[in-house]
Amino acid sequence: MDFLALTTRAHHATGTTIAGIGADDWDRSTPCAEWTVRDIVKHLIDNNERAAAHAAGRPRTTRSTTVDNLVNAYEESSAEFLAAFDEQALKKTFDFGKFGPLAGKNVLAVLFADNLVHGWDLDVALGREHRWDDELATAALGVASRFPDVAPVRGPGGAFDHAVEAPPDAGPGERLIALLGRSAPPIPRR
Repeated sequence: MDFLALTTRAHHATGTTIAGIGADDWDRSTPCAEWTVRDIVKHLIDNNERAAAHAAGRPRTTRSTTVDNLVNAYEESSAEFLAAFDEQALKKTFDFGKFGPLAGKNVLAVLFADNLVHGWDLDVALGREHRWDDELATAALGVASRFPDVAPVRGPGGAFDHAVEAPPDAGPGERLIALLGRSAPPIPRR
């Protein structure tokens, strides 16, 4: 699977969602426990900056993440991230926090799934219908199915919650969010 191409598509889709966030939307609750829309976008920017710096072997670029700059900061950090992941970066070993040391190709796969799912989180928070790209969702489902169901990866304080049951007729996107502990979209709260 070409995770560079898939990641580029996921970043574009999530970037489109982020570009449509209104001035009054940044403090909305999301399906990600205790995170607002602003928190998710900052998390994605942080992931992009840290991984790009490690992949390129240089100090991290830290962007301003004021509300007025979040859309641009995501776009810039996303472009930087995608440019940094070349064949050499895919072979590097990254210190990946709760996941431990991971090969660059595995870091790319985890961040691809994370970015894609957070795009869903943002659409739900904004009260929008999320249209899954089945190819991306299927690839992310394959990645997420390898996440261990143990702390510190899953559960309270973990990167993801424990899986919940997906509806019997669920498509790959619905199965993906259920695997990562999310269920039917909640009513967005301000």
